[in-house]
Amino acid sequence: MNGPIFEALKRTLKAKGLTYRTLAERMGVSEPTVKRIFHERNCKLDRLMEICAAAEVELENVLGSMSRGPGPANHVAPEIERRLAARPALLFVFIMLSEKFTPEGIMRSQGLSEASMFLYLRDLEELGLVALGRGLSARLLVDTPIQWDFEGPLKPHFETTNKNFIGWAIGHMDGQATFVSFSRRMRPETAEMVRREAEDLAERARLLAHHDQHTTPEDQLVGYKWTFAFGATPFPAIMPIGPHPRDAGARAEAVKRRPLPA
Repeated sequence: MNGPIFEALKRTLKAKGLTYRTLAERMGVSEPTVKRIFHERNCKLDRLMEICAAAEVELENVLGSMSRGPGPANHVAPEIERRLAARPALLFVFIMLSEKFTPEGIMRSQGLSEASMFLYLRDLEELGLVALGRGLSARLLVDTPIQWDFEGPLKPHFETTNKNFIGWAIGHMDGQATFVSFSRRMRPETAEMVRREAEDLAERARLLAHHDQHTTPEDQLVGYKWTFAFGATPFPAIMPIGPHPRDAGARAEAVKRRPLPA
C-alpha cells in the first residue's frame, strides 16, 4: 500500500479526533505497531481493512478521497473581488458553489427559479470563475478553499453576513444553533493556547465536512456555518460607557476640549 492511502487515512483520523493510541486499543495491538505502519506506509490488505474498521470508515471512502484532500488556500484576483462586491447576490452564489453546493441545491435553499440560476451561472462564467456544461451543470475554475481578502472590497459584505448570522444564532438557541459569548481576563499565554485549540477544532470541522461531501449524497447534506472571533477585547469600541449623565465635571471638561469653530 502506498503513501496516498495513508495520507488519506491520516486525514480521516484527524477529522475524527482519533489518536494512534486509540486506534491501537481498538485493534488490540501496541501503539508503536500502529505508528510503524503509518511511518512505513505499507501493510497487507487485511491489516488495512482492520485499520479502517477501527477508525469506523469504509475503505472505499478512503480510496475515493486519496486525491481529494483539502489543498492550500487559493485567491481570487482583486479585480474579480471588486466586481463581485458590486453584486452581492452573485458573490453569494459563487461562495455557495465553492462550498460544494450544487446549482440545484442553491436553487432549493434560496427559492430560485431555473432561469435565475442559469443567469447567475452565466454571469460567473463571464468572470472566468466557472465553466458551464449542459443544463445547470457548472465546473469551478478556481481551486478551493478560497482565501478572501477580508480587508478588501468584500469586507462590508462579510461583516454584514456574519452580523446577520450571529443575530440568527441568538434567536435560534433552542436547538438549531449554538451561541456563546463571554469576556474574561486571562494571561496572553492562556489566550494563545485557547486560540490554537479553536483553530484545531475548526480544522477538524473542515476535514469532517470534506469527508462528508465526498461520501454522502448531496440531498442529505445540510449547510452549517462556523463563525469564531477571539481577541483582546477593545471595550471602549464595542461597549462604550462614557461619563455619567450627572457628572457635571466631565461635561465641563468635554466642552473645554471641544475644538473652536474655524
